[in-house]
Amino acid sequence: MPLLTTVIGSYPKPVNLKTPDWFKIPQNQYAPTAYSGFCEGVSAEELENEVKLAMEKVIGEQIEDGIDIITDGEVRRENYVFHICRHLQGFNMDDPILKTYRNGALTARLPRITGKIDSKTDVNWAAEEWKSAQDMSRVPVKYTIPGPMTVIGSTHNEYYADVKELSSDLVKVINKQIIGLFKAGCRQIQLDEPVMVRNPDIAMDYGIDHASRCFEGVGLGVTKTVHLCCGYPLYLDQEGYEKADRKIYFQLAEKLDNSCFDAISLEDAHQHNDLSLLQLFKKSTIVFGAIKIADSRIETTEEIRDRLLEALRHISADRLIIAPDCGLGLLPNHVLRQKVRNMVSAAKSLP
Repeated sequence: MPLLTTVIGSYPKPVNLKTPDWFKIPQNQYAPTAYSGFCEGVSAEELENEVKLAMEKVIGEQIEDGIDIITDGEVRRENYVFHICRHLQGFNMDDPILKTYRNGALTARLPRITGKIDSKTDVNWAAEEWKSAQDMSRVPVKYTIPGPMTVIGSTHNEYYADVKELSSDLVKVINKQIIGLFKAGCRQIQLDEPVMVRNPDIAMDYGIDHASRCFEGVGLGVTKTVHLCCGYPLYLDQEGYEKADRKIYFQLAEKLDNSCFDAISLEDAHQHNDLSLLQLFKKSTIVFGAIKIADSRIETTEEIRDRLLEALRHISADRLIIAPDCGLGLLPNHVLRQKVRNMVSAAKSLP
């Protein structure tokens, strides 16, 4: 049976969708007030109609290009973190603060945490978003949601004296959305936690445990994935961007493998790993990053296939899923589609 393929999350927003987007505005220049201002000038109904048109396009392209497990392209989101913040009490999106984060790799305007984190309503907005996308697709749609460490690492805390308490409150609201996804029928749920690779001590202390708790109450039949890439650059083809140290994967591997996750999503294309890493995962499926998401050079099918063959020396084919390193939002559409097609061709030629 050929290797399965998936994508991680984001996709370039189609031209009809005019929402502010940190892939179009460099992260160090983007502020959440841009999206707030945009929403004030458009009706909710008009915006939802434009989002659905955009989703239909990106879903259609992923299916046409042969992806087995797709996403909605995260097209309704300004970025992968701020979207959840807007659904929660305790975040101030209107007065962001300039902050250096990701171990000094980025400086940007971030939302402030100024009160206790809680849900704004009882509505399960994640389930509604997933159903809207799945209704357009004949293949499984994966829903992606940021984990506690990554939300904390992408915002500015001014309220909680104890960051672990902040993380616990985030677990509660994220778990509520994930339970709603499960009840709605979503069977592919991905928690995005790249900040674990930036802060491994916290990950080992309580971050992995808290990420696992986000899935409490989820029954059988759901693939529970945690995604840990090593970071987005500011723009396409940026040189010298300070990524997280890929050797941290070795430090986290055993604990991740013994947690509740069914699949662990790792970057390998931008930074090749020592593939003995894969042997540390005794139970988990590995979602293996096989194409670069911030490099305009298109990898050939042959070079992707060669790397996959190397990986298969360390892990069985039934525990390997092929994907890009991370979201695809930085790539021009024509480059993205050829990269994905080559990735799919390589995966389908194996094992």
